Amino acid sequence: MKMSLRASAVLLLGVSMLGLGCEGAGARDPLNAIEAGAQVAVEPSLAEVKQGAVGDTVLRCTQPQDGSYLEVVQTAMGYEAATVTEAYDPWDCRCTYQQRVVLGQYTRCNRSTVDPRILNCFRIEPNGTTGKVVLSTTRVQRTQMVIGGTQTVSYTDLSIAAINQDPGHTPRQDFTYSMADCQ
Repeated sequence: MKMSLRASAVLLLGVSMLGLGCEGAGARDPLNAIEAGAQVAVEPSLAEVKQGAVGDTVLRCTQPQDGSYLEVVQTAMGYEAATVTEAYDPWDCRCTYQQRVVLGQYTRCNRSTVDPRILNCFRIEPNGTTGKVVLSTTRVQRTQMVIGGTQTVSYTDLSIAAINQDPGHTPRQDFTYSMADCQ
């Protein structure tokens, strides 16, 4: 009797470790369910960007026409957003340099779990309130109909709003980049 109880316990343990129980390991894995064609609900939410190394790029959107870009980078105190453009030296027209304009410095950044290019960065003041320096990105889907036809064309853009109400800064700047140009 004791031998049959031990054998059944070992058999039950082996079956549960293999995932051959009532549900099986494959049914609980959402990636296997997606590959099998099942609909899996994805709940969009925000996750705080984990502390990386100083200089790590959190977001970079490039304008293909002129090579300028907007970037959010990791700093020692949090995060910083800036636009970088190529400018000509006013004294020597043969020389160019990169002009970096800081849009804002942030204490925290939250990133979407669905698309890492969707960010919400803000500064926390010493008294614990959210400051007046915010960077927010939003995915925008546009559909246009071709004139004189029935064909429609869809575009997906990343809309970026940089709000900085500190003295000496432009209160709000808006940027729009194609999602393909952002990483």
